[in-house]
Amino acid sequence: PLDPADPPARLARTVRGSGLHFLATTVPARATEAAALLGRAAAGSELDSLVLLPVADETAGDLALDGGYIFSTSGSTGTPKGVLLSHENVLHFADWAARTLGLRAQDRVGAQAALTFDLSTFDLYSSALAGAAVHLMPERLTAFPAEVAGWLREHEISVLYAVPTLYRLLRKTGLLTGGSAPRLRLFAFAGEPLPPDLLAWYLAEFPGASCHNLYGPTETNVCTAAHFPPGSTVGATVPIGRAVDGVHTVVLDPDGDPARRGELHVAGPTVLRGYLVDGQLRDPAREVRFDDGVTRRAYPTGDLAETDDDGRLLLLGRADDQVKRRGHRIDLRDVESALRETVAAEACAVVAKRGAHEGEIWAYVVGATNERQVLTALAGVLPRRMLPDRIVLTDRLPVSGHGKVDRRELAELASTEGA
Repeated sequence: PLDPADPPARLARTVRGSGLHFLATTVPARATEAAALLGRAAAGSELDSLVLLPVADETAGDLALDGGYIFSTSGSTGTPKGVLLSHENVLHFADWAARTLGLRAQDRVGAQAALTFDLSTFDLYSSALAGAAVHLMPERLTAFPAEVAGWLREHEISVLYAVPTLYRLLRKTGLLTGGSAPRLRLFAFAGEPLPPDLLAWYLAEFPGASCHNLYGPTETNVCTAAHFPPGSTVGATVPIGRAVDGVHTVVLDPDGDPARRGELHVAGPTVLRGYLVDGQLRDPAREVRFDDGVTRRAYPTGDLAETDDDGRLLLLGRADDQVKRRGHRIDLRDVESALRETVAAEACAVVAKRGAHEGEIWAYVVGATNERQVLTALAGVLPRRMLPDRIVLTDRLPVSGHGKVDRRELAELASTEGA
């Protein structure tokens, strides 16, 4: 799935990288702009309100890969990566979620996630397996938490799967309570670290509800989970739990050996087929020896994790230059690449403000003279979710003892300036 709100240049890069042959769209104008950037004619076939637009030759790429769908993620080179997931990948997750979370035919699932976001696989496929009713929330409501709360009440939603940011905004409205929405019985959180106070509030406000903290990058969908039944006590940190059925996880130290703390690796039937780059499949997974002595094909998540005394996993942060914003993983080097392409700047660096709840992004630019012009230029090539929260014009960038840009100092500076 592609987001028609993305800039045509971004859509064109995604289409080219994934090796797609056709775009099916209800927004033909945006697709036509993207096709033009690929050197394709604007001819298409219209079926009711759906337009099929050819965007590549029939011989381009090789998609006979048993693929089920492709999600686009941010890449460090400035080109989006197409995450190819198979039918097996999504069915394993959907079946596990329907069974483990206890979805029922009587449930009403509030589908608020965009189809370009992997949380939507739960709304669509797990609900279908359970025979539950799926209510698609109108996109226009997403910017108005009070209206979202009203929509949940009006449609008597019983199951909600969303990022903690949305849950926090719903709590802040004061309009979503156990008394006003008595049918809400299951809350699933994913896409961002779950603050313990937020989890505790939902457990207290909806005393009969069950809460689940789910974890997994786009490349693996959900691979670990922690269940908090009614009456659960919440500690100082909310764990991401243990591996789901059929999935294996291991934490490796920098030498590649199993350890209590290190980078989390995931193996099993939910792991992606690979990345589609220029229509060709590239496998980011590698062979890893797990605690049980078995070597498996595993995906390195880039997330740092620690195993607690109860065998549950705790997230510690990232091992690379990526940040989460409302569940979307954004590579800061991707934003930097866009800056270099669109702004006549001498130098630039993009960092995440430390301690920011929603992955606040700050861009430091040397040589530019107008913050608004910089942001406008970026908006022409980046999706809105990737745009910096703050553009800082500066005379120079700090450098480390090795002569490289000191990103740690910039991140600390952003935290100080934005306090």
